[in-house]
Amino acid sequence: MTLLLGLGIIGSRSADQLIAAGHPLKTWNRTQKDRPETTPELAEAASQADVILCYLRDDQAVREVFSQIEEHLSEGKTFINHATIDPETTLWLERQCKAAGGNFLDAPFTGSRDAAACGNLVYYVAGDRELLEEHRSLLEVTSREIIYLGQPPAATVVKITTNLATASAIQALTEALEISRRYGVDPRAWHDAAKFNGCYAPVMGMKIPTLLENDFTPHFSTENMAKDTNYAIQLADSAGITADLNHLTWARLFEAEMRDASEDFSSTVRQHQTTDLELEEDVEISCSRIRVKGPDAERYLNGQVTNDVRLTEDGRIIDACILDAKGKLQFYVHIHCEEEDFIVQGPIDLAKEIYTRLDKYLIADDVELIDESQDETAYLIVTNETRRIIEGVPRWPNELFAGILPPEAGVEKKSISYTKGCYTGQEVISRMKRAGKTNRHLVKLALDKPLIPTKAKLLVEGQEAGFITSVASHIKQGEVALGYRHRKYSEADEFDVASPCSGTIIGKAYLR
Repeated sequence: MTLLLGLGIIGSRSADQLIAAGHPLKTWNRTQKDRPETTPELAEAASQADVILCYLRDDQAVREVFSQIEEHLSEGKTFINHATIDPETTLWLERQCKAAGGNFLDAPFTGSRDAAACGNLVYYVAGDRELLEEHRSLLEVTSREIIYLGQPPAATVVKITTNLATASAIQALTEALEISRRYGVDPRAWHDAAKFNGCYAPVMGMKIPTLLENDFTPHFSTENMAKDTNYAIQLADSAGITADLNHLTWARLFEAEMRDASEDFSSTVRQHQTTDLELEEDVEISCSRIRVKGPDAERYLNGQVTNDVRLTEDGRIIDACILDAKGKLQFYVHIHCEEEDFIVQGPIDLAKEIYTRLDKYLIADDVELIDESQDETAYLIVTNETRRIIEGVPRWPNELFAGILPPEAGVEKKSISYTKGCYTGQEVISRMKRAGKTNRHLVKLALDKPLIPTKAKLLVEGQEAGFITSVASHIKQGEVALGYRHRKYSEADEFDVASPCSGTIIGKAYLR
């Protein structure tokens, strides 16, 4: 008779496979399960068993349970450990089994819930090769492959380190998908591209479909992966290996475990979800910094930007647009005073372009422009990205980009003065104010699916009604976005979302 210990995600399914194959089996679990073959009498079952299969959770559980049955491991009996434990416990089990006259195989598995349900686990085995052959037919019932690795704890080490590689791969994958979607790449298209890249691993094919559905039904739980990654850290420390990635991967898994230990370990993707507390955090970013100084600085700068720079005299930082002659946005900047000079700040990668644009119209004015973008003071304090999207605040280059008309982005109240003197593009902006209409306008959106990319199209009855410009995830509010809605669809409040790559419908968007 065979005794199986531990009826978790894998153990219960392995038990089903053994029963279906006709093996005489008893099972035991620390929390008793309602199964016909389950026994509450651990010691009695152990005394009757020829083989004991262990699928318990961790080293502590294995040691505790093993100590209760150790006296029953008489000569000829075999204890096969399938649990992922630390090497020290593996070697302890080997010593204890030998001392009791029994046999031991170190045989952790790889494979998730579905593999166990189909009898497709892969066992890494360390121990006496003849003993493995003696029990091969039993192990083959629940596996598709058995890989012999030598003496204990070799199988345990392989199991721990391969799990580390898997966890790290998923950590890298979720970061890659989040970065890509914020740059307008549909994660579905990313997946198709990655299949032809050396980075591609089978685990990506397993996890991407569930990530796209926000499905964290456990195939391998967060708590178990966190445990195994912690074992990997211990292995590295013991071997004198500097393994910074181990620590980062474990930290992400620990955060996920604190949220919900039972979820699949791919739930580390939730690290990209902002919490309420994080919404209050501002961010410091590098920026361009152009100093405008000289007796004519105020008059000159007021002729170049849409806002009244005199508003900075009380210490305020004001927003302003720099337009072309057709009223279209060239740059969106922030201006403040430093003593008698004006400081114009914008995106760091546009420092040269902003300087060139301001210098272009500097003809007879007594003004000096100084590019201070490399100074340590060239930074801006900006709103947390998720909070910005929730509040509907546009930013460069997502909602504010070259060619857009400022009123379309809804920035006229804070960046345009309709009472100061002339500036480049003023006539167009004034006409738009009088007409009271724009061809498109910025809207706040909620999305029904995760990982929807920027640049995705908003459709109404198959017709293009707008596009998404920014995306973020909030732990309570879910997927939030900003986008532009065309004037023709100004009454629409629900949209199909089409992939910017394929045009395939990938979700829905709703006005917030």
